[in-house]
Parts: sequence; structure tokens; C-alpha cells
Amino acid sequence: GQGQSAGEFYTPKEVGWVMAYCLDPKQGQEVYDPACGSGGLLVKCQLALKEKEKKISKPLHLYGQEQNHVTYAMAKMNMFIHDMEGDIAIGDTLVSPKFLDGSALKKFDLVVANPMWNQDGYDAQFYEGDTFNRFNYGYPSVKSADWGWIQHMHSSLHDKGKAAIVLDTGALSRGSGTGRSNKEKEIRANFIKHDLIESVLLLPPNLFYNTMASGIVIFINKDKPKVRKNKILF
Repeated sequence: GQGQSAGEFYTPKEVGWVMAYCLDPKQGQEVYDPACGSGGLLVKCQLALKEKEKKISKPLHLYGQEQNHVTYAMAKMNMFIHDMEGDIAIGDTLVSPKFLDGSALKKFDLVVANPMWNQDGYDAQFYEGDTFNRFNYGYPSVKSADWGWIQHMHSSLHDKGKAAIVLDTGALSRGSGTGRSNKEKEIRANFIKHDLIESVLLLPPNLFYNTMASGIVIFINKDKPKVRKNKILF
């Protein structure tokens, strides 16, 4: 793909490698991308494991969901080309997550994703009506689902799970300069209060295909080491 349209389904490989190395996948783990595009981030995790381990008896179990049917087909082909087993589903993950354990969300060891930045169209009524208990830290505004995506991914992790999420820098700061209440600021405060954010990585500008803006990678760790408790590395 060329130009801005490539950004709809492809994360620059350098970003994918950084995310995979930081998550440090282990043999047999289950890895999930709820906005998988062409599946590159899932592939990078498997390749990072192969790079680290000389002998792999238990490869990663890869799971992805993608809304666009053409991109979904690309993800299926990407798994085939790399000779990897990947369970790829189609549909809007926030509206209808496909990987379930009964009526609850399936839990994963690792989550890696680059969802659409500042996605609109999800209102308070949508978040209030959620049947999967994903949005307990607050409801994002209708203008940006960034912290809706983050909460979905957090809800999709095992008790000791980790996630790496690419977003726009605004996800860190929107509302912080206002004295009045702000939905995103409140959600961020709740994530910090519960000590879920391990680190935030600032990426250089002009790295992505569909924007010149800098991106960030937010790392969530439900089982932070003692030396990192109540601390966030920027």
C-alpha cells in the first residue's frame, strides 16, 4: 500500500519490533490484537520469539480482529505467508468482540495493537450499555475512543498480562489543562490510581503513513515488579 491509505492497515515495522521486544513474549503465550489490520504486530511477536529462542516447541497462539473485510483478508494471507497459525475474526471489536469465554471476554497473556486514533461514533449510551464490564474506569467522550480501546485491552488481559498500545500523543494530555472535569483525564487518573501504566514511549514524528504527528506506545502491566510499583517510566 502507498500513501496515507497504508496507515489504515500497516504499522511501521520499526514500531512493531520495539513493541514485540518490550513485551518479550514467552513460548506458548496467547497474543491478541483487537485492531489487527494486516496482522503485522502479531507476526512481529512470533518473529521476536523465534529470534530469542533457538528451539520453539510451543509457538505463540495468535488472535486478531479486524473490521475492514479487505484488511481482514490481508491479515489471513499474512499468517499464511509467514507459516503461522492465527485465529483472525472480522467485525467491530468495541461493538462486538469475537473472542469470548462463555459470555465474558477471553483473557490473553499479551495484547498488542495500533487502533484507529481518535475514533468517533461511540457515545455514552454505548459505553453504559456494554455487557462485558470493560469501561469501569470511565466513559470516553464521543469524539475519541482512545481510552475505550485501552480499557477493552486492559479487560482482555490475564491477571499478570501485559499490553503495548500505539496511540496519538493527545491520549496523554487531552483535558489536563482545563480546571473543569474531563472524561479522558478522569480515566487516566483512574489508571494511575490503580498502578496499571508501566511506561510510555514517545515515538519520533513523520513515522506513520497517515499522519506527521508523533505517536506514543502505552505499556500496561497488571503485574508490575516491586521496583516499579507506583512509578511510570516516560
